[in-house]
Amino acid sequence: MSLGDDLIEERRRRQAGDPRITPEGREILLRLVSGDLMDEFQAELDGISEADPLLGGGDEHDDR
Repeated sequence: MSLGDDLIEERRRRQAGDPRITPEGREILLRLVSGDLMDEFQAELDGISEADPLLGGGDEHDDR
C-alpha cells in the first residue's frame, strides 16, 4: 500500500466515525456538547480550568 493509499484510508476511517463509540455513547456525547447536559459539562470544565492553570490555558508555566 502506498503512502497515498494510506492517507486515503485514514481519511475514510475518520469520516466514518470512531467505531469504538457505541450508539448509546454517541448519544451521551451529543448531550454533553450540545444538549441538556451542556451546562453541567461546561461548569465541570470551567472548574477544572480554574483548579489547574496549565489545563485552563493560563500563563503560569513559562517555557522560555
